[in-house]
Amino acid sequence: MAKLELIQTITMLSRKVDDLMAQLKLAQERAARLEEENSELRKIHEDDISKLQQAQKDIEFLSLSHRLADNPEALVDARKQISQLIRTIDSCIRLINQD
Repeated sequence: MAKLELIQTITMLSRKVDDLMAQLKLAQERAARLEEENSELRKIHEDDISKLQQAQKDIEFLSLSHRLADNPEALVDARKQISQLIRTIDSCIRLINQD
């Protein structure tokens, strides 16, 4: 009788191990999916941050342009001057980074 109980216990434990292995596999698959989703969301977030920063620069540029110009012609000239200054500054930064 003890032998039968031992076999039943081993069988029950074997089923539990199988169930736990199946749960582990599901958890690993879910973790992999979540890692992929997290990676995609990080990329989207970085892109959104970049777009936000560009929009903030555009707002600053337009605000500065309007403050410098009191009529449409002056506004166009101010924007051209600001754009030229920005290109000059970017060029200087590139030169500094090369050294």
